[in-house]
Parts: sequence; C-alpha cells; structure tokens
Amino acid sequence: MAFVDDIEFYGRAADAGDMPRDQAVRALADASSGGLTLAGAESSINNWQTARSRYEAIAKTAADNLRKWTQEPPR
Repeated sequence: MAFVDDIEFYGRAADAGDMPRDQAVRALADASSGGLTLAGAESSINNWQTARSRYEAIAKTAADNLRKWTQEPPR
C-alpha cells in the first residue's frame, strides 16, 4: 500500500526529528494527490504506527462485503 508507505515514511521522519512535523504534514498531504486535507494528513502523521493495520482491516472488510453483495442469491 503506497499510501500507507507514505504515512509511515513521513510519520517516522517527524517522530525521529528528521523532518519538522508541519513539513511532514504538508508533504504527506501533497503526496496524497488530494486524498488528504492538512487535517487528515496531520491525523495520519500522529497515528502513523497503526495506519497499516487500520487500512488493512478496512480493505479486508470492503473485500468481504463486495463478495457478499455480488453473490447471486440462492434459488
């Protein structure tokens, strides 16, 4: 997940002090190509350590629901 890779990259950089937090937030918002507002990017940076597991859970739930919704009803 490239999106999560970006969250982890910028979050780790901000926590390590390699990049100022406000700069990491702006860079993540820019990298998301409109997918995140500054507030969303800030939240993602603040919670970067759990982002992968959260997005994996969302993807699994979406895939499970899609399978359920697209199955032909029993006859």
